Amino acid sequence: MSGADLSGTVPSAVRAAWDSAAARWPVGEGMPQPRWVTRGLPDGPAQAWDALADIIAARAESGPISIYVHLPFCETRCPFCDCHATVAPRTSRDTVDRFLKTLAREVVRWASLPGIGTRRVTTVHFGGGTPLAIGADAFEGVASAIRDAFRTHAGTEWALESTSRLLDEEHLDVLAHLDFTRIHVGVQTLDPAARRTLGRREPPRQVIERIEACLERGWIVSADLLYGLPGQTAEALRSDIAHLTAAGVHGVSLYHLNAGPHNRRFMERSGLGVRDEARLAADFALLVGGASLLESLGYRRNHLTHFALPQDGNLYARHALRGEDLLALGSSADGVFGDYFYRHIEVDRYAGAPRSKPAGAGHPPLAGGGRFTAAEVRARPLVTQLVAAEVRPDTLHERSRAYAAALAEVGLLRPADAGPAGPSGVTWTLTDAGSWFAGAIAAELWDLYRPEA
Repeated sequence: MSGADLSGTVPSAVRAAWDSAAARWPVGEGMPQPRWVTRGLPDGPAQAWDALADIIAARAESGPISIYVHLPFCETRCPFCDCHATVAPRTSRDTVDRFLKTLAREVVRWASLPGIGTRRVTTVHFGGGTPLAIGADAFEGVASAIRDAFRTHAGTEWALESTSRLLDEEHLDVLAHLDFTRIHVGVQTLDPAARRTLGRREPPRQVIERIEACLERGWIVSADLLYGLPGQTAEALRSDIAHLTAAGVHGVSLYHLNAGPHNRRFMERSGLGVRDEARLAADFALLVGGASLLESLGYRRNHLTHFALPQDGNLYARHALRGEDLLALGSSADGVFGDYFYRHIEVDRYAGAPRSKPAGAGHPPLAGGGRFTAAEVRARPLVTQLVAAEVRPDTLHERSRAYAAALAEVGLLRPADAGPAGPSGVTWTLTDAGSWFAGAIAAELWDLYRPEA
C-alpha cells in the first residue's frame, strides 16, 4: 500500500502481507459480492421459479438445507446502517401485515415443491432489519409457519439477529418457547459516546446484562462490533472485546464500517465520505489488534469477519462449506440450490402496493435468478472456502489449488491451528490481510477460469 505507514502498529509479517496485496488489489474493496451483483440475473422471476422447481426435485436426496429468513423491519433506522431495512413504527402496520402475508404465501409455495420436504433443516436463521421489531406474536407466527412447512427437527439450530434493546425477558421467553438456541447481537460498540453517535440508546451495562441473560438460558451468543468508527482508538476496540469475552460470548464479528447508499449522509457528516490510504491503513491496524486479542483468548476465525469458540459453529454463514443448499425467504434475500442462484425483490415491492395485487401471484416474489457457468462452478469452491476462512486444498480444482498456494506464499493464508488436512497436508485459514482483501480476491477468482485467463 504505497504511502500508508503501518510501522509500529502491526507485526512486520502482517505489514508485508498487506503491502503485497495492496500492490495488486484496491485497498478499499469490501466483502465478496454475490454473482448477481456483477453478472445480473439472467432469468426473470417465472423462469427462475421453473428452474428452481426442477433443480429441487432433482436434488431431493442431496442432504440437509439451511434456511434464511429476511425480516427487514427495525424500530428505528440507525444512521450508520447500510442494510436493506425499513422502520416499522413509522410505516403503517398495514405495510408490515402485507409483507407478512406475502411471506406466508411464499412459505407455502416453497413447501409445495416436490423434493424439498424430504430434506432435513440444519439451521433457520432470521436476519434483518431487526426481526423482533414486527412484534412477538407476528414473529412467532412466522417461525411456526416455517416449522410446520419444512423438515426441522430437534437438532435444528434456530438463530436470530437482534439488538440488545429487544432482548428483554418477554422476548427471550418467546424465543425459548420457539426453541431458539443462537442469538447474534448487534452491539457495534460499548463506548457511550460512540453509541450515541451510532443512534444506540441502551447504556453499555444494559447491553452486557441482556447478553448475560441469553447466556444464562444456555444459548450460543455472538456479537457484532464495528471498527473504523469516527474517532475510534485501538484501546476502545480492545476494551469492547474484553468486556464481551469476559461476559462469555461464544463469538465476535469484527465488521469494517461500510459506506453505501443508505448511510452516505452519516459517513459524510462523520468525515468518512472519502477514506484515503492512510485512513484505511489505520482501520486495518484496528482489525489486526482486535483479531490478535480474540485469538489470544482462544477465538478462531470461522468466517471472513467472525471469530468463535468451538461451541459457535456459525452455521448459516458456513452453509456452503458444508455443501448445503440455502432456501432464502423474504425481501432482498439471496438463495442457492445446486448451481442455481436467485434473489428476491426489495421490501416495498415485496409487500405490494396498497390495494394492488400482491407481488408474485404465480410464484414467490423473486427478482430473478441464474445458473453458475462451468467456469464459475470450478472457481466457486475456493470462493466459498475463503468466505468460511477454511481452505481445503484437496477439494479444489488444480488451478484454484495453485492460486491458494500463491495466497499462502504472500501471507494471505496461513496453516490453520487445527482441522481436517487433505492429501496436500495443509488446511489454511485467512490471515487478517487475507480477510481485508477477500472481496478483491473473490472478484479475481471468478475470472480465473476464463479461456483467456
